[in-house]
Amino acid sequence: MRYNELTVFNFKVTYYAMRIFGLYWLLMQYLTFKKISQWPKEIYEPFLLIQRFIFPQYPSEFLYGSILIGCALLLIITIFKQNYILNFLIFVLIAIINFPISLNFSVGHHNHLIIIGYFMAIFLLPKNLNKENDFKWVQYFYLGILATYSLAGLSKFLGMAKNIILQTGKITWLDKNAAKINTLDNYWFADIKVPDWILNVYTYENFWVITTVFGIVVQASSFLGAFNRKYLTFIMIFLYIFHWYTDLFVLADFRDAKNFVLIALFPYHIFYPLFLKFRRKSNVLQS
Repeated sequence: MRYNELTVFNFKVTYYAMRIFGLYWLLMQYLTFKKISQWPKEIYEPFLLIQRFIFPQYPSEFLYGSILIGCALLLIITIFKQNYILNFLIFVLIAIINFPISLNFSVGHHNHLIIIGYFMAIFLLPKNLNKENDFKWVQYFYLGILATYSLAGLSKFLGMAKNIILQTGKITWLDKNAAKINTLDNYWFADIKVPDWILNVYTYENFWVITTVFGIVVQASSFLGAFNRKYLTFIMIFLYIFHWYTDLFVLADFRDAKNFVLIALFPYHIFYPLFLKFRRKSNVLQS
């Protein structure tokens, strides 16, 4: 299968995988909402103006649950009925669903990647991806997701350059203990004791300098995966490991970001021979 064809094929599978994943994601948001609902309402402080407009107070379980159910129904409907307007409504509801559980209560923004993914997919309907150059639209989908990582990687490079050129004396990622200090700082902020095995891993100082710089380079170049399938698969594996590391070593809980990376970037074309074999058997049975 040529690159153009496999790129479109991969997204056609991704379209349906995103809807199944979306149902799982809605359940996870409900469980998170229930946990946050136990916190004192007085400390609810939405960060964005649109958050304060939509949810001036923390929503009731009935209201939040109704939005979740509405979004779930749209995800199910769009499995059978592909529609731009319905896709747009899914994006809007997913963004709204995220408001009560992110960027308030001092809780970080954990679902930005998922919101961007559904936004980039609004105008990508599998039934309309039939022209020879339609693979470029899928590239834009990948680019929109990966650009967030590239910008983060570039910002790290700029930060290091600034501190080195201006000689600020601040720790940079080139320092041997940078990764360890980052872990210690986050565990201290969360008031959690750092496990001894993590401290032992950080004793290999030179390894962490090389690994960190390598990771930043790959992160900054993530956007290139949008234009090369093999590199995209490599980026997918890297990002999954990266999120696993940040979750365990830095307590940066991006919740289902690593799962969404697999869903959105997975090379489904490796199963294409099985798909053809299954279709041939179906045709034989029907005849």
